[in-house]
Amino acid sequence: MIVEAGDDGIVERVQEWARRQEDVRAVLRTGSRARRDGTVDAFSDHDIEVYTTDPDRYEDGDWVEELGSVVVQVGLEGPWDNPARLVFFAGGVKVDFQVVPVDLLAKMAADGLDDLHERGYEVLWDPDGTAARLPAASGEVAAELPDAEEFEELCAEFWFEVAHLPRYLARGELWVAKSRDWTTKELLQSVIEWHALTREGSGHDVWYGGTRMRSWAAPGVWERLPDTFGGFAADDALRAARATADLFARLAKEVAEAHGFAYPHKAEEAIRPTLDALPRG
Repeated sequence: MIVEAGDDGIVERVQEWARRQEDVRAVLRTGSRARRDGTVDAFSDHDIEVYTTDPDRYEDGDWVEELGSVVVQVGLEGPWDNPARLVFFAGGVKVDFQVVPVDLLAKMAADGLDDLHERGYEVLWDPDGTAARLPAASGEVAAELPDAEEFEELCAEFWFEVAHLPRYLARGELWVAKSRDWTTKELLQSVIEWHALTREGSGHDVWYGGTRMRSWAAPGVWERLPDTFGGFAADDALRAARATADLFARLAKEVAEAHGFAYPHKAEEAIRPTLDALPRG
């Protein structure tokens, strides 16, 4: 048997465990280890979905201990209001478990794959043959551009957040400024995605959460991102805020022009000069 990068036999242990659980009717793996597209490496997680007739049974994390020596685990609510467990096992293997009602598997077989499974999935356990009825994954996900209202609201929120930064920096509220600054980065990420889709079309895969941004962002965008991050000191944080505003404005204006959206020029013109120097009280 070939052992995958960062794999200590966790898949085999999950399969053996699933065979002993009457309520577990399928197990799937998603993510880079399921796609087999060459992106898996020693740091890749295992993303494993457990389809069960009794999700409530898995609200606590005791069951995870049956799969190996656990270093630490965190319980969350998953995307289907389901129990989720993020686990580091001894040896450094990380597994993100989603415990999902089995009815969702049948629904996906009937209605088609969602974006996550459309990227690629692997069936690890399927005693009833339900997972075998799933459509084949295409590996392609069509992203959506915003409508005019969503675009305008995001631009307004960006400049609203930027307007706070000089004030907090001048007060010495550096932690609060960093928190506000990260919000501007999340908004910038959305515009980077929309800008890439505007250039390349809806079939262009912009992934999620900034994953692989170097490969899908428009030429030159990645190279400008280092300037948008600054240190903890007020002057450097303000410099980074200027770079963030510059990049956001350029990309957002290109998106607005391409789609006929309104861009808040008035807000930018009023707020941008406040980034030139720290205000004095």
